[in-house]
Amino acid sequence: MKKIIVIISMIILNSAYSQVGINTQNPRGIFHIDGNKNNPSTGDPSASQQKDDFIVLSSGNVGIGTATPGRKLEINSGGTAGNPIDGFRLTDGRQAKNKALISDENGSAHWEYIALKSYKGNIADGFDLSLNNSSYNFNSSDLSTGFYATTSYIDLAPGNWQVNISLLLAYDNISGTSTLTRDDWFWTRVTLTDAPVSAKGSGPYTPTADLDETKFLGNIFNGPAPTGGVPKYAMINGALMLNNSSSNTKRYYIIIGGVTRSSAGLPGRLKNVGGMWGENVISAFAVQ
Repeated sequence: MKKIIVIISMIILNSAYSQVGINTQNPRGIFHIDGNKNNPSTGDPSASQQKDDFIVLSSGNVGIGTATPGRKLEINSGGTAGNPIDGFRLTDGRQAKNKALISDENGSAHWEYIALKSYKGNIADGFDLSLNNSSYNFNSSDLSTGFYATTSYIDLAPGNWQVNISLLLAYDNISGTSTLTRDDWFWTRVTLTDAPVSAKGSGPYTPTADLDETKFLGNIFNGPAPTGGVPKYAMINGALMLNNSSSNTKRYYIIIGGVTRSSAGLPGRLKNVGGMWGENVISAFAVQ
């Protein structure tokens, strides 16, 4: 009786670990279906013979149209560059022409139209930049000087980004005694820092090393301008390319300064530069 039990146990154990073939006596995995029953009795099937095969390997990889899947699911439709053949169809009720398969945060996939997602930053407090203050002077050989902080920022995950910035420049001269003449001008620069910002107007701060190629956005502001508190406006618009090569989301603050002037003693200020004007925006797009 014990011998019979041992023999039956061995048969069951052997069956549990055997390969199963359907339409083939030569299964190449733990479960192998040869749909057209055209595989050889020994050896590996050819590429054309595998086109109608379904296989599950001991690794758990599943192949359709291939007997050697290298991924958890691999489909070989048999198409070529000159004659492509669709190898996959998902009918979920949202399928339509020109949609792409998109995953949610849990990896569940569905069809959606492809859209370029924009990430919006936060416009907060700016500061008043006095044109006759040499602290804001641009020094091309020392970028750790000349740039001061707004509390406007954008948070960006690891990766490559195009950061778009639009900032209003509102010039006025609250003293009212003198103003910009038609021969006066100044150039103002804007960039980003990943250093922690303590308060609006604090600094100076160094531009982040994550910037690729272009370091600044800028605009030239030309006189004349009204006297007193009547403002004259200009805009800074442009994009900075940035690579967050760290493993964490980083916060990038807008810093402003880097001023070049027609003369050192220009009167007036840029009011609340980088702050909450309706025209001010910071946003970003992920890029390859």
